[in-house]
Amino acid sequence: MSDQDKVLHLGGSIEEALKGQVKLQLGQVFKEAAENGLKPDRSLLAPVLMLTGVTLMLVVVLAELLALGGWSMATAQGQSLAYLLATAALAPAVTAIKLMGVHQVVGLKPPTQLLWHWYRHGPLLSLTALICLGLVNLGSAFYLVPGIFLQIALAPALMLVADKGLSPLNAIKTSVLVCLRYFPAFLISQLLLLLMVVLVAFSFGLALVWLGPLYLRFTGVLYRELFGVKLRMTFNQPQTLFNA
Repeated sequence: MSDQDKVLHLGGSIEEALKGQVKLQLGQVFKEAAENGLKPDRSLLAPVLMLTGVTLMLVVVLAELLALGGWSMATAQGQSLAYLLATAALAPAVTAIKLMGVHQVVGLKPPTQLLWHWYRHGPLLSLTALICLGLVNLGSAFYLVPGIFLQIALAPALMLVADKGLSPLNAIKTSVLVCLRYFPAFLISQLLLLLMVVLVAFSFGLALVWLGPLYLRFTGVLYRELFGVKLRMTFNQPQTLFNA
């Protein structure tokens, strides 16, 4: 780093979050996430729509490939296999779009092509996503409550692997421990996601224009406040660089 560069730390840190030392005000988190009101957020809307389109195309492709292999999407086995493959394939893009929400809440405008940035670490992120999926399914197999809890708790695991450089298992452990201390915040994040899915389905996709960016901003603010974000301020150039 040059003498003209300065690192600015925003929000909390993993260490503080694990100790429960982050003073999290959910009202302020939601207020900041919703500060643009009903105005569509173009910087986040474009990648949201792009990821939605890619997901739909992937489902069609997987259905054709499974049919060639003798599998049917109408069966539980076929659906499970398709979901497994889609989870692995989309993990880097899902990670990227969540981190784009973090970019925006720290004052940056993430370029749309950032959606593909984390495919260079695709195997590690796909592995993390598959481990998380396996844990959620394992928890649900024994009892519904552990599965639901793990679904909620593991939400930031991919971001911790990509942004903080944690191993998949360490990211999963950190996510669960922090969730135990800040469960209401994690729960609201997942309820917001569920609400978005329901309203998008009932509105034939129109609600995604507003709720997609809102969800990403909410999770971005939550991630910043709990785990912290480092910005590298480059004064000899008119730009701000984000460590993720």
